[in-house]
Amino acid sequence: MSETEKNNVLNQLRNKRNRKSVPPRQDALVPKPSVEAQAVSSETPKSEERSEPTNTLETEVLSYNQHIDREASQPTTREQEQEHLDDTITATSKDDSITELKAELEKYPQTKRHSAIVLEKDLSQQLTQFCKERGITVETFLEAAWTVVNSDDALVKEITTEAKRRYDQRKRVGQIKRLITMLGNSYS
Repeated sequence: MSETEKNNVLNQLRNKRNRKSVPPRQDALVPKPSVEAQAVSSETPKSEERSEPTNTLETEVLSYNQHIDREASQPTTREQEQEHLDDTITATSKDDSITELKAELEKYPQTKRHSAIVLEKDLSQQLTQFCKERGITVETFLEAAWTVVNSDDALVKEITTEAKRRYDQRKRVGQIKRLITMLGNSYS
């Protein structure tokens, strides 16, 4: 995945909270009664209303008023409905994003934690500084070095010879330290 695509995915995740809400519809199927008509209908006692509408217009008005009464009795608001819709879209988008990210992750080689590496003090400082200046880690440098070296047999032989020399040196240092500890404990 290119750097632009990574930034695009990150920006999409960041901008989910900044989405604009949809404006209310202006072309409602049933026109809202005027404020005066609502005031009059709310002042009219229920006992004076006819039990059955006499024509289609009255049926529609009665149906609309019942719809309004039901909406008024329900605690949901447009904002709550929008939040619910946003949450549903976000959850779906989040699931899709996670699936996409997992699919992308499977394209890369898996890593495995390796034991701590013991290096010569000066060499460790030099290697750390070298990697820091180039914006990489010691681990990724070692991976890359191994990948490049492994393709050149002559270089592998030269490095292996140097590694054996260093191994023998470390082994001797370990023996000397062990002897010092043993002799120090025996004279105490």
